[in-house]
Amino acid sequence: MDGTGVDTGDGATWASGDYGRVGNLWPLIGELLCEAAAIRPGERVLDVATGTGNTALAAARRFATVTGVDYVPELLEHATARAAAEGLPVSFETGDAERMRFADASFDVAVSTFGVQYVPDQDRAAAELLRVVRPGGRIALASWSPDGFLGELLRLVGAHTSGHTGPAAPTGWGTEDHLEKLLGPHVSALTCTERRWLFRFPGPDAFVSYFRAYFGPLTLAYEALSPSAGDGLTTDLVRYVTEHDQAPDGTVEVPSTYLQAVAVKA
Repeated sequence: MDGTGVDTGDGATWASGDYGRVGNLWPLIGELLCEAAAIRPGERVLDVATGTGNTALAAARRFATVTGVDYVPELLEHATARAAAEGLPVSFETGDAERMRFADASFDVAVSTFGVQYVPDQDRAAAELLRVVRPGGRIALASWSPDGFLGELLRLVGAHTSGHTGPAAPTGWGTEDHLEKLLGPHVSALTCTERRWLFRFPGPDAFVSYFRAYFGPLTLAYEALSPSAGDGLTTDLVRYVTEHDQAPDGTVEVPSTYLQAVAVKA
């Protein structure tokens, strides 16, 4: 259980709703991550907690040999269909980021976009990333920041569902200090860049309705609340989105910070 009041490390959380409809909002982030990692043709790339395959597909477009791993079969079905539709030869398989089946040093690059940060045992997940990447290989991560829009949203959900108002544990990956603790002793370089992603929606109500329907942690949070408590959460979420809206025309344009990190294994 983390700051959302929902177990974001549980596969059932991400199988609820329809995460494909959420992940499909930001395919550009996977492209930017692959550029930052300088993925080259022929490199062996592992996308950990691949979801519906955004970053795996981006790596395949660079003619890498790509494997995507996730522990939610429904998401992998979506990813497989996307790869087939684009004619991209990506291998997707069910697997746990804490216990991956691959041999040591099997990959040149490991990537994860808003994925591995939700794994319950963070130290073990980091150790697995380091184990499967060869010496001199890269680990590239995109992780929501704790003080960004989505990090604060998760904290707000936690206040309604569990009374917990501290930082949501998964967003620790979105800070350079935390990545230094997880990866620092085992890498020769760590380059972190704060980036912003703009959520664009027709309006605040549309934003909340969309995430309530499709974003697993929020879907389960509503299921755990009584109708009146759910109404209270909706009111606070709409207010929160409205306060951060920067669009000049009545639509929603909300920036959310995330950390783009590239580490080189020692």
